[in-house]
Amino acid sequence: MPRIFTLVLIITLALSGNLASATTDTYFNQPPYQGDVSESVKTPHIALILPLESPAFSEAADQVKAGFIAATMREEPLQLVIRIYSTGDDPLDILLTYHEALDAGAEFVVGPLTRDGVAAIASSQRVTVPTLALNTVDNTTAIPTQLFLFGLQMEAEASQVAQLARDSGKTQALIIGDNSGLSKRLQAAFSERWQHEGGALAFFRHADDQQQLPQLKKLSSNDNQLVFLALGADKARIVRPYIATDVPIFATSQVYTGNDNTLLNNDLNEIRFVDMPWLLQFDHPAVMAYRQNRTIKNMDMERLYALGIDAFRLMTHLLDPLFINEISFDGVTGFVRAAPANQFIREPVSAQFIQGQVQLLDIQRTIPASVAPQSEP
Repeated sequence: MPRIFTLVLIITLALSGNLASATTDTYFNQPPYQGDVSESVKTPHIALILPLESPAFSEAADQVKAGFIAATMREEPLQLVIRIYSTGDDPLDILLTYHEALDAGAEFVVGPLTRDGVAAIASSQRVTVPTLALNTVDNTTAIPTQLFLFGLQMEAEASQVAQLARDSGKTQALIIGDNSGLSKRLQAAFSERWQHEGGALAFFRHADDQQQLPQLKKLSSNDNQLVFLALGADKARIVRPYIATDVPIFATSQVYTGNDNTLLNNDLNEIRFVDMPWLLQFDHPAVMAYRQNRTIKNMDMERLYALGIDAFRLMTHLLDPLFINEISFDGVTGFVRAAPANQFIREPVSAQFIQGQVQLLDIQRTIPASVAPQSEP
C-alpha cells in the first residue's frame, strides 16, 4: 500500500512556457489516500524524500525542506509537481518510500538525507531515475549511474583543509583528534589528502584527561609544522592554548559556532577554517538573495537550510540536458561542481579567528578546481 502523502508542493507552470501566465506557487494539504498504485494514477513529479518522522533527524529534515521550498519560490518555475515524502530514519522504511515514489511516477528524486538511507538506495539496484542524494556512501566506486551525491560531508571539508594547509608551505602536520567516529573520519580524510600531497604526519589523541595537554607545546614546536584540529569548538578551545605560538592551525567548520561571542572566539584565535558563504560571506550574491531578513539562531540548522537551497538549484541543473561534468554554480553552501564518481563537491570559503572575530581570508574559491577528495569514508 502506498504511503500517505501528508504534504504536497504544487508548482504550476503554463505549458506554453509563458512565465507571465504561470500561477502562484501554492502549498496545501492533500487529502490522504490509500490504494494500489496503477498506471492510471501515476503522476510525473519530483519526489523530495526526507526523514520528517524521525525523532533524531526531523529537525534537520525540516530545515532542508524549508530551504528547498525557499528555492522553489525564487528560482525559475518547474514543469513538474514536487511531492514531499515523509519517512523515519530506518533504511528499510526509506527504501520502501523510494520505491513507492518511483511507482507513483517520480521522474526525479531528491534525498534521502541520512547516510544509511543513501546506502540502502545505492545497494537496491533500482535507481531508475536521476536521484540526488543528500549524503554519501562508504564506497563511491560502485554507485548506480543515476545516483548523484551531494551534502555537507565533513570528510570532504577535512580533505579540502588539507590542500589549503599544504599551500602554507609546511610539510609536517600534527593531527589532534579524539576517539569519536566523526573525528576519526576527519583524521582519515585529512591524512589521505595530506599524504597524497607528500606531507608527513604525526598524531595526538585528545582525551578528557588534560594532564597530557602540556606535551602539545613541545610536539607542536617545529618550524616546518602545522596543526589540524579534528575537533569541535568546545574541545578546540581547550587545546588551543597548549599549541606552540606561531604554528599555523587549521580546522573544519566544526569550530565555528557563530560570530556573536567574542569572548569564546578569543580562545580560538589564529585558527583557520572553512565554511559556507551562507555563514561567512553575507555580500555573496546568492546569499543576499536568500537571506534577506532571516536571522541565524543555530549554525548547524542554518547549514542544513542552505543545503536545501543548493539541493534545489543543483536539481535544476541536473534536469537540464547537460553533461554532468559541465555542471557548476556559485551556491550558498560554496562553489558547487561535479567530481568523479557522481559526486558534487562544495568548495567553501576560508576564514580565520582574529581577536575574537571571524575574518575572511580570501573570498575567491578556496580549493583549486583540480582538487577533489580522494574518497568519502
